[in-house]
Amino acid sequence: MPLLSALTSEDRLVIGSMAAALVGVGMGALLAAPHFFGITALAVISLLIIGWRVTRGPRLAWLLLFGLVACILVLWVDWVHVVHFRSLVYTDYFGFRVLASPSYMPIGWWLTVVQFGYLALRLSDIWPRWVAVGLVTVMGMTVPPWYEEFAAPANAWYYTTSGPMLSHTPVWIIVTYGGCMFAVAVMALTYYAPRNWIGAVSGGIFTAAGIMLSGVIAYALLA
Repeated sequence: MPLLSALTSEDRLVIGSMAAALVGVGMGALLAAPHFFGITALAVISLLIIGWRVTRGPRLAWLLLFGLVACILVLWVDWVHVVHFRSLVYTDYFGFRVLASPSYMPIGWWLTVVQFGYLALRLSDIWPRWVAVGLVTVMGMTVPPWYEEFAAPANAWYYTTSGPMLSHTPVWIIVTYGGCMFAVAVMALTYYAPRNWIGAVSGGIFTAAGIMLSGVIAYALLA
């Protein structure tokens, strides 16, 4: 098919990693096994790192650093919701906690930032940047919320807020994901340049700030 033949090896890698993440957490839900979330996060980030080593793509190299910086700082976001707002309760930590988060959660955010940052950069090759950002934002409100949907039957985590829900997922979380991926897309498009490592660090910091802001605003308005 023409569309599939137009995909690069990096495109297939990133799309495959997103599919693998959904399958992994889906298995966790099906088997009521929260440890599948941790196994999936480790497997998918390993896939992305190995893929980068094979392809030597400058985008993936930059995005791995960009996402690493963001995922470390996002631990603070989780802490705010778990400890301060008490809106989020984890029921499995995959061995140990990192601040208030399960051990796999930073890795989960790492791979998500890499995936959606890549989509933003790739889509901007085809369409204007504002279209790329809009598409990534919409995808952020439709793809990552499935992790939330599967978390309940997997007994991985749950929310204590009483605002509107869409099945197992609070609406404020869906809106938060839109804001998160908007931040990822804007920062990736703003700071990306091959081997611009300072830009990757700066972009990761501002991405984490955007994720924090998205979560707090959505919580205040909809929780």
